[in-house]
Amino acid sequence: MPTNHAELMAFLSEYKIFSAAIILLYSLVVTMIIMPRIVIISKKKNLTAQTNSRTSHKGVVPTLGGVGVFTGLILTVNFAAILFADYEQYVNLSIFNILTLLLLLVGITDDLMNTSPRKKFLYQLLISLVFIFGTNIHIDSFFGLLGIHDIPNVLASVFSAFVIVLLINAYNLIDGIDGLAGLVGVIVSGFMALAFYLSGNFFYSLISLSLVGALISFLIYNFSRRMKIFLGDTGSMVVGFVLAYQVVLYLSLANGNSEAFVFKNAPIFALALVSYPLFDTLRVMCLRLLNKKSPFLADRNHIHHRLIDLGLAHKYASLAVAFYTLLVTIVAVSINSLPINIAFIIMLVVVTCLLLLPFAICKKEGAWSLRFPKA
Repeated sequence: MPTNHAELMAFLSEYKIFSAAIILLYSLVVTMIIMPRIVIISKKKNLTAQTNSRTSHKGVVPTLGGVGVFTGLILTVNFAAILFADYEQYVNLSIFNILTLLLLLVGITDDLMNTSPRKKFLYQLLISLVFIFGTNIHIDSFFGLLGIHDIPNVLASVFSAFVIVLLINAYNLIDGIDGLAGLVGVIVSGFMALAFYLSGNFFYSLISLSLVGALISFLIYNFSRRMKIFLGDTGSMVVGFVLAYQVVLYLSLANGNSEAFVFKNAPIFALALVSYPLFDTLRVMCLRLLNKKSPFLADRNHIHHRLIDLGLAHKYASLAVAFYTLLVTIVAVSINSLPINIAFIIMLVVVTCLLLLPFAICKKEGAWSLRFPKA
């Protein structure tokens, strides 16, 4: 066993699985300790979710679960940075800390005072641009997808900011039933932790694991009856940003270094992971535009609402989406050796068929049957 600081650092560096387990446990425990305090304070100050025609919860439920997730995440990430980050990673992490805090404040303001969608979008765009230009982390290649390889720096920065804003809002939109956003976040961040680790980026894998631990703790309270809490916009924007950060970072690191990355078709792997929120968001916004409504107008046309209407309880609908995310990611990994455009076509067909399946199912007299949905 190590007897001094130098030996401890050498031990942790050598036994990375042990170190990763410590980070995961640390994040989980910190968030578990913080979350009940947030529930109690939220109830005392009446910072709770209001029921409406789209909600399905009953009773008084606090909406600031994102504060607990943020706290557990940031404390754990910075603890891991002290042990494992190099100078460049620590500088980038400092920028990440500040911008995540700013996004948290935007979310709290929205949860308490209902910020307009336009203002939220502008804040998200500004934070994304500062992150991209401050860290120089951006998607600068499509890896040959659609015949596109390297992207000019300016276009790469703009596109990366667009991806971050898109994923923040896509993740926010799926946070509609118990457990869904948390489970999807755990799966995406868990796979990203594995991808970073296998690709030799241990510190970045610890960032992913920090989010996994915080979200597992949140899910325990999200499914609780006595101490139930929601992520709120506070949490969905913060978690969406962290997931987008991981995707953009992975694609940035993978470009020009494909031999060191286990998934040479990195864009396909990333798209598979976030396919549910992206597909659901695209589908819902297209429907709203076709009906001549604002794309930002809230409704009950999401896939998870359809699963609820088919009779699934919240937890089973969330588990169905979680299983879908696992399945398509495994498919993406299994076709990793194929040319990227062929792999993309396969994934597009698989994702479309699976995510449109709930709308092809008709529930009648307690039984399910397949039907062709009307155009």
